[in-house]
Amino acid sequence: MEMESSKVQEETDQKIDPDLSVRHDDAHEPMKTEEKPNAALDTILKSLWKIGVFRKELPSFTEDEFVFLLRDFILNTHPTESNGGVYDFLVTILDLLPRWKADAPLKSKFEVYEKLKKMCNRCKTDTEYPLELAYGLIVIANSLREFKAKSFSAFQGLTFENILKVIRTTLMMPCDKEGCEKRHYVERMINTLPSVFTIALEWEKSETEEEISATTSVLATEIDISEVYKYEGDSVFTKYRLASMVCLCGDQYDCIAYENDRWIRYFASKKEVIGDWKSVLRSFVKLKIRPEILFFENMRSQIMGKDKIVFGSLV
Repeated sequence: MEMESSKVQEETDQKIDPDLSVRHDDAHEPMKTEEKPNAALDTILKSLWKIGVFRKELPSFTEDEFVFLLRDFILNTHPTESNGGVYDFLVTILDLLPRWKADAPLKSKFEVYEKLKKMCNRCKTDTEYPLELAYGLIVIANSLREFKAKSFSAFQGLTFENILKVIRTTLMMPCDKEGCEKRHYVERMINTLPSVFTIALEWEKSETEEEISATTSVLATEIDISEVYKYEGDSVFTKYRLASMVCLCGDQYDCIAYENDRWIRYFASKKEVIGDWKSVLRSFVKLKIRPEILFFENMRSQIMGKDKIVFGSLV
């Protein structure tokens, strides 16, 4: 298993940033569209509003008020042009939230503090790095389908979070001791759980229906974050459920959210009921929809919140 996953990773380790930041270079550019930034902004804001724990911090707002007021604040605070992808736009929004609503800990709901640790089996040097702040994981979309295609026989039955863990843990770093520089696997740990766990997918520009299907079929509506990281905290609520997604369909952004036991697609000023998760996967392929940001909400937030969210069956 280790040899097979290492071989797959050799082809993808330059595409996924081990420091959880987007890498913009000539080899890979985030997808850009000609769509006005306001449309992407509105879709991100709508997707955030669909997250229960986020919404509970703003009890006096309606959805329309939230989108209108925060959109107005962001456009007056930050240039509308975005040189990066939609994930960069999300980071900008999260960074501006404390300035917009200082009395609501909205930004902290998304924060992941990751600690990296590695041990050199050549010189026996242990290296532990300071905590790093991120807003979740960034994964190159085609690495999911490449991993699935090349490792199907060896990894059959692995869940979405298992695949994420293998991809992440097989990213290697050189030993820090001068003169050694042997490359080693890195252990990635967290000791606190975010309320919202974000996974960003970076796509190429012209995936076929088959490629979209191969990629999105790996996704799941429920993940256990302790299967992605080594979790050192004491909470038993390590499971998350998918609440909403920011998706690209042609040259427009859609919000797909789970509401009242069904998935709903919001696009332009329209609303369309999709149905169950299998129907969502079919819509991805049929309409060539590429999910770019997935928001997973901690299940404790759904169970313990003042307004209980009933998810029902997701499959």
